[in-house]
Amino acid sequence: MLLEPMKDASTCFISFSGGRTSAYMTHKLLTEGRDLFDRYIVLFANTGREHPKTLEFIRNCDEHFGFGTIWVEAIVNPKHGKGSEHRVVDFQTASRDGEPFEQAIRKHGVFNVSRPDCTRILKREPMEHYLKAQGFKPRKIATAIGIRADEKRRVSTADARNIIYPLVNRWPVDKQDVLDWWEDQPFDLEIEEFQGNCLGCYKKSRRKQFLQMDEDPSVFDWIDRMEKTYGMVKSKNGEPHRWFRNNLSTEQMREEHERIAGYYRRQMQFDFDVGGCSESCEMFESE
Repeated sequence: MLLEPMKDASTCFISFSGGRTSAYMTHKLLTEGRDLFDRYIVLFANTGREHPKTLEFIRNCDEHFGFGTIWVEAIVNPKHGKGSEHRVVDFQTASRDGEPFEQAIRKHGVFNVSRPDCTRILKREPMEHYLKAQGFKPRKIATAIGIRADEKRRVSTADARNIIYPLVNRWPVDKQDVLDWWEDQPFDLEIEEFQGNCLGCYKKSRRKQFLQMDEDPSVFDWIDRMEKTYGMVKSKNGEPHRWFRNNLSTEQMREEHERIAGYYRRQMQFDFDVGGCSESCEMFESE
C-alpha cells in the first residue's frame, strides 16, 4: 500500500537494525521527536541470518511501543550492476534459513572484512527500494541511524546523503545509558554481546567467534557451506574467499577452537575486539 504523499523533508526513515541502541533511538524519535518530522517510517531489513531473539525483540518493540516496523527482505537481482529489490515480510514469514544472504553470496561471493558489502546489498538497497516504491527519494529523505555518542568512530562522513544521528547530536547517550533504560522496560534483547544480531558475523573477533562455537557450534555450518559452495565466486587470484578475519576458513577456525581450552578462550583478548561486531550493523556506518 502506497503511503500518503508527503514532502520528503517532512518524513524521516528510521533504519531499525534490531539492536538495543537502534530500538532506543526509535523509541526516542517516536515519543520525543515529533518536532523534528511529521512522519516516521520504521524499516527493518531481515538478512535471514538474524539471531532468532533479534526477531522476537523487534516483534516485542512493535507490540509494546507501537513502532509499526515494516519488515523487508532483499530480492537480489542476479544481473551485474543491478541492485537489490525488496519484498515485505513479517515475523511469521521472515526468512530464518539464510536464504536472502545466500542469494547475495551466490552473486557476489563470500563476504569478509575485505569484502564487506553485505550490509549494503541486504539492508540498505532493499530498504531504499521500498522507499522508492512509496514515492520517496532516498537521498532526499532523512535517514536516522542508531549510533551513540560514544561510537562516533562509526559515524560515516563519506556519503553525502541526508543522514542524521539523533543519539550523537540530539540526545547524546553512551552504552550504559541505553542499558540502564532497558533495565526499566518489560522486555529486552535476550542475547549475549558476543553473539550479536548477525549469526557468526565476520566482523567479530576470534574470541567472540570461539565463544559462539562454545554456545552453539551449528551456527557455523551455514558459513562452512557458503565457503565450500561459493568460495571461488568473484575470486581474482585463484584463491577462495574465506569468511573469517585473517583469511581463515571455517575449518581452520574449528581446528583452532579445538586447540584452545574453554577457560582460556574466555580470557583471550585481541586488538580487533574493539570495534568488532558487538550488537548490530548500521547502514552507512564507517568501517
